[in-house]
Parts: sequence; structure tokens; C-alpha cells
Amino acid sequence: MRAMYATSGGPGVWPARIACGLFVAALVAGCVGGKQPAAPAITPLPVPTPLTAFTPAFPQKIVQLAWFYKPPEDSNLATLAQYFNVFVLTKNDEAARDALKAQGVAAPMLQYFAFDAIQDPGNCTDRPWGNQVAYEAGDFCQISEQHPDWFMLDTAGRRIMHDGNAFMDPGNAGWREFFLQRVRQSQQEQGWDGVFLDNVEASLYKRQTRGMPGPYLDDAGYQAAIEGFLQYLYINYFQPQRRPLFANVIAIQDQQEAYFRYLRYLDGAMEEGFGVDFYNGFLSDSDWLEQMSRFEQTQRLGKRLILVSNGTRLDAERELYAFASYLLIANGGASFRYSNNRSYEQAWLYDNYFSDLGDPTGQRYFDGKVWRRDFAGGAVTVDLKTHTATITTP
Repeated sequence: MRAMYATSGGPGVWPARIACGLFVAALVAGCVGGKQPAAPAITPLPVPTPLTAFTPAFPQKIVQLAWFYKPPEDSNLATLAQYFNVFVLTKNDEAARDALKAQGVAAPMLQYFAFDAIQDPGNCTDRPWGNQVAYEAGDFCQISEQHPDWFMLDTAGRRIMHDGNAFMDPGNAGWREFFLQRVRQSQQEQGWDGVFLDNVEASLYKRQTRGMPGPYLDDAGYQAAIEGFLQYLYINYFQPQRRPLFANVIAIQDQQEAYFRYLRYLDGAMEEGFGVDFYNGFLSDSDWLEQMSRFEQTQRLGKRLILVSNGTRLDAERELYAFASYLLIANGGASFRYSNNRSYEQAWLYDNYFSDLGDPTGQRYFDGKVWRRDFAGGAVTVDLKTHTATITTP
């Protein structure tokens, strides 16, 4: 989800201001006139050379905190290095990335890329944002002229645009090749360890308001195109190079089967609506239980998770409910963040993150009233009826 950023303050949390990463673009579908340079070159994929080992390693401890998508506004990288365990940053954040590594961060540094769209900067000379693959000045104009078939068209044959971004056809072979070329170039030239893909759709749910794609009028066809794209990226680069590939899989609705198909070509997934809904409400009991089961299964498959719960900074009860839900299913492969898409620039650290629970002694279970998980140093409970939770230690 392309995040909107804002700042806020308040007691009860440990603050660290984080830089704005607003994905801003002009609402322009074409490009300005004038003679354009040749289309972006696409070079053949080389035969991948597998690495003997992937040096950076993700942590395996039960409680892990995730950070995304921009470095701290006040350059307080020490806070991130000390308390966070999983990192997603963006092109042009290489200095902050390297500083985190210098301060002892050993986890892979994932580079953010929008999966679904490219930015139209409004002309052919301004440099676009670095969070999508058409990041060179003139890219949008060149692609428009030379490769109009790469764009996603609606049922009326018009490009699908949203907030100055043009959606691309995940089933187009030329677009896939260009996408991978740019990802590979940025990874290798800038020293990144892997990639995080944003907005990998599991259904057409969001398309109902942004324009239905002409080539894909049902979920099955759209899913097949996206799955094929992920497979192409994974087998041609990420798997042989042992570089982790993560994705924010969105619009899942009732398409859990598609989620697991995508997961075959991913090393990890993000859920931005974990445990609670996106606003100030809660998931239904059935949706909450579905998430718990799906994310336990994800970890059993050896895949990693970034679980994001939405709320306001001072809503301690909601934070506790979300974090306790995470503790019920955290098995060493899941990381957590409580925030919202207007506050990703802030590091919110809560005392319960540091509860001395020790390791879990088993899996979650229902005791007749609440969901519970026992730990060597205490217990965690979640009550779906009252939307309350407890974390108890001796």
C-alpha cells in the first residue's frame, strides 16, 4: 500500500522521527511533446550464477520488529539498529542502509519497488521517484511511445491511472523483462540484498473502483498473470542468486488459495491489516481466525512474515490486542509493527515489546473463553468478544 505520511507526537511511546516517503506524482497520463530518445534498452538475461551462501541472515527469535520504508528524519539510525530486526528501504536510501549495517544490523536490506504501476512525473525531463522501476528521467515517455502494450488498459481501452501512476500489465512479456532488468541493475549496482514488492493483488477487488482491466475480467485470469510474473522474477534471478523476495499481498478477500500459490515464488509476505482492521474497528472472529491459521501455515512453509497492525499511537488497548495476536502465532519467522499508513515515518516502541516471556511452550489454544498461548515466562491471551488481551509475566 503506497503510504501517506504525517507526523504526530505524544507520551507513552519512544519516538524517533522518520523521513517522509510520500509517493507523489502529477495526474498526467501522457508526456510532453518533443522528440524523445530511444526506448529504454532491454538486454538479454544472463545465466544466473548462484551464490554459495547468502551472508545476511534474518533473525529467528520470537519477537521481531519490522521497519519500512524510509530512514529516520532526524538521522537517529541507532534506534532502528538497536530495536528493529527486519528492514525495507527505498532506492536513494543507500547511505542510511549502509549506516545501519555499520551499526551491527545483519539482516538482509530489502529494496522497495511498486509491483503494479509506474509513475508519470508529468513531463519527460523530471526524474521520477525511486520506488518504482521506471526511475530514470524520460522512462515514462519512452515506454509510452515505444511500448504502449505494456500498460494496463480498462474495458474501454484507456490506461488505468491512479494518483499519477499508470498500472502495468503483469502478463506482458516485455514489461516483465524490463522490470527484472531494472531490479537487477539496481540491486547489483547499489548493493541491495533483496526486494520487497508492494501491491501484489490476489483479486480484482481494488480494480472495481480504479477500473477493471480489459484483459482480466475475472480473478482467475488476473491471478494467473501475477503468479506468472512472480515465477518469472523468482526463477530468473532471486532464487538462483539467493536474494530474498518479499511482497505485500493485498486484496486477498476470500482468495487464500492464490496467496499460497504466490508464496511458492516468494520468501516472505506482508499483511498490512493484521489482527485489526485498517481504521478503528476489528476483524470479525472468522477473519481473525483465518489470519491466524494462514500465518501459522506460512511459517511452517519456511516463509517469513511482516505483520502490520493499524492504530493510533496512544491507543494502548488496541496495540496490546494487536501485539498479543501476533504473539499467539509468532514462531520465529514473523515480524511485527503497530502503526498506520500516515505514521510510517515514526518509530513507536511499547513496553510490552520487551516483556520477558521467554520461548513459547506450545501453540495457541482456546480455553473455552479466550485464545491463549503459554510461554516459559508467562502467558498471552486474546478475547475476541471484548477485543481485549493480556500479557502476563511473573
